[in-house]
Amino acid sequence: MKDLAGFFGWISAIGYGGALLNFFIKYINKKYIVKLSKDKKKFVNYYRILMKFVVKYHRYFGIIGSIAVIVHFIIMFNVEGLSITGIIAAGTMWIVFLLGIYGTYINKNVRGNWVKIHRSLAFILIIMLFIHLVFKESFIIRF
Repeated sequence: MKDLAGFFGWISAIGYGGALLNFFIKYINKKYIVKLSKDKKKFVNYYRILMKFVVKYHRYFGIIGSIAVIVHFIIMFNVEGLSITGIIAAGTMWIVFLLGIYGTYINKNVRGNWVKIHRSLAFILIIMLFIHLVFKESFIIRF
């Protein structure tokens, strides 16, 4: 059962990573790809195909990661107990997810403060996931 929990933990991390690619792909495009010369047109076209895919499926990566982290959480709660570092990481992931829903369906202002918070927490989540992976055994609450 613990292996299944680990599997869903990694699925959540991969989903989150796929969603985070959205930022990096757009940043690289803005800073470098648009400035490439015409002789690099083939590379630019391939990059734009990749960018289109990542941007289109950004929300689905986030949904997969958020659902997988809940499954991971439930299994770990029943098998091992709860890791404080895991609770913090999962909570951060869910705040990022809820902000994404808020921005997609309620606010819809892609330049609003919610986007800055959404992105900032996404980068903080990288640190939280690292801390969780390194210290998960140290801070477990058993029931």
